Amino acid sequence: MFEEHRIEPRERLALPIKLGDGLRAVTRNISPTGLYFEIDGERLMHGLVDFEMHLAEAGMKFTAVGEIVRVEHDAGKTGVAVRLMAPRLELINDEGSGIDSV
Repeated sequence: MFEEHRIEPRERLALPIKLGDGLRAVTRNISPTGLYFEIDGERLMHGLVDFEMHLAEAGMKFTAVGEIVRVEHDAGKTGVAVRLMAPRLELINDEGSGIDSV
């Protein structure tokens, strides 16, 4: 049986995210310190990746830089595990013309 070694619990959650280079991905799980997302196609990824996630129902935008700690290729998809660095949650104002920091 698999023994869990993670410090933070992960929540299974599929949310769309946009990477800094414009690629679209979907999260598979999220924790307070990291997340795992999947991209269509096999891609070489390493180093740092920046991304954003819009939480429209809450009127929020989450942005972060993530340190890539693992990359997996399976069934035409690339899975990427990142450790969050510099996460930022911002309130999107009602006019949609700017963002107020939270």
